[in-house]
Amino acid sequence: MTNKGSGATRTRKRPAKAAPRKKQANTGTWWKPLSLGVAGFLVLCLGIEYFKEGGRLAFLRHSVEEATQTNTLTAFKPEGYEVTGLDISHHQRNVDWEAVKQQKIRFTFIKATEGITHQDRYFAKHWRQAKKHELLRGAYHFFLPSRDAEKQAENFLSKVKLEAGDLPPVIDVEVTNHQSDEEIRAGVQLWLDRVEEEYGIKPIIYTNYAFYEKHLAGYFDDYPLWIAHYNPKKSHQLGNHTWAFWQHTESGKLKGIKGNLDLNVFNGTMEDLYNMCYEPN
Repeated sequence: MTNKGSGATRTRKRPAKAAPRKKQANTGTWWKPLSLGVAGFLVLCLGIEYFKEGGRLAFLRHSVEEATQTNTLTAFKPEGYEVTGLDISHHQRNVDWEAVKQQKIRFTFIKATEGITHQDRYFAKHWRQAKKHELLRGAYHFFLPSRDAEKQAENFLSKVKLEAGDLPPVIDVEVTNHQSDEEIRAGVQLWLDRVEEEYGIKPIIYTNYAFYEKHLAGYFDDYPLWIAHYNPKKSHQLGNHTWAFWQHTESGKLKGIKGNLDLNVFNGTMEDLYNMCYEPN
């Protein structure tokens, strides 16, 4: 029983303080630092490839001056050469071969490979169409001196299957990749030997005039030479070596192909060119 008359005072309990609310984690922006991290990693990888000797991005460091070495960009058409041709790569995606043939183009060189892994994605298409329209066709490899020469040869051979009547294989050597002259020449020779062993025909060496004079002159005189030079006053001055093909402009125009083109002449007759072609044993 409660004693109502008691004078004791009742003590009121204070309400307990509410526990402080935990701050909710901001889950809406977690992807931002992750994306930045991934982007930074990719940039780092690309930077390493760019600066690495012979890396996948080494071609970006090819010096324009070293690749062309011209004293003039004046376009002209050589006189006195009856056999004309062009060279193409993935830069020329669509070619109207019938229109090209009607302009007295008799041969074409087509880029097949570069370095130890790269293969031109339009090679197979151009290779088939050139054959279909009865142009003499040849395939070329862009050589990177800082990459393994034998692996580069295997890359080319895995992509290119010569048939009777095709032009000899071509090695395009026009950049140093910071290699010495001795290293460049040794690598070129390894590539030439491996490809010649496969097909039993001497490959053609393509280079520009200045690169030839500085790095190659006097070392590969047994091989057909395809020279790129756009100054008519000096294009024939190659010491004791006579060129077989001359790329005389990189800004040529033909109906059936958009944009500028590399145009060439052959130093001989059509019969001479046929006699130069591959004939399997």
